[in-house]
Amino acid sequence: MELTKNITLGVYLPGRSFIHNLDPRTKILAAAGIIVLLLFTRSYSAFALSAIFIGALVSLSGIPTGYALRGLKPMLPVLAIMWVFQLFLFKTPDATVYFHWWIFEATDAGLHMGNLIILRVLFLFTVTTFLTLTTSVVSLTDGLESLLKPLRMIGLPSQELVMTLVIALRFVLILAEELEKIIKAQMARGVAFDRGNFIQKTRKIFPVFLPLFIGAFKRAEELIVAMDARSYTGGKGRTKMKTLHMGRADFMAALILLAYGGLLIFIIISTKPMI
Repeated sequence: MELTKNITLGVYLPGRSFIHNLDPRTKILAAAGIIVLLLFTRSYSAFALSAIFIGALVSLSGIPTGYALRGLKPMLPVLAIMWVFQLFLFKTPDATVYFHWWIFEATDAGLHMGNLIILRVLFLFTVTTFLTLTTSVVSLTDGLESLLKPLRMIGLPSQELVMTLVIALRFVLILAEELEKIIKAQMARGVAFDRGNFIQKTRKIFPVFLPLFIGAFKRAEELIVAMDARSYTGGKGRTKMKTLHMGRADFMAALILLAYGGLLIFIIISTKPMI
């Protein structure tokens, strides 16, 4: 069972593309803007435009499309369950019934709500993953610290918040590797995770999470001790080896994003929503 090969969130792929060379603050703000627009997207035509735009970004970055979408594979069973629940449980007074059995009714409103939720989750995950694939952890940290620096004026520890976020992001891959080791150890002892129905497979997975959580707490404690031994006190008085500068490419990217956002807002306003 290979879990880490399907984990792309938090992985950085070095490159020299237009996207890779952008200032990390530009990419962070662009990703945040796209995510906000996706939260207001409620029509198929708007999602189609978003798919074309994000697909163009992936192609421009030089990252293989298959690799960029690989991280969605572990989410598909959960998304399928969510879609089925919405299909049969979400109803409106004027909904058209497609299928009826016992107390279950599949309506057009449930179909559209399920599609809306699935598309939003897929696009949000893809945008977030694309950000980490084209931005190194160091650059991402520097960019977030620079953007959140004004929060220090009101007493919020922006550097500590960014450090916590980056550590949590790195722990995704670490925990995936740890989970893969535990599952392989259990399989070596005769546990067949690939046999049985869905409920039986799920019951076999639950005992794996106990040693996983214990290992996660142990790693967190070791990290705390290591940071304390190095007298880590946050970002106060620290300087940067590299200073961030926005260039012509960043302004060009901002104009492209504004054009995409304006067109998407026009489609959102002028087209009929799914529900």
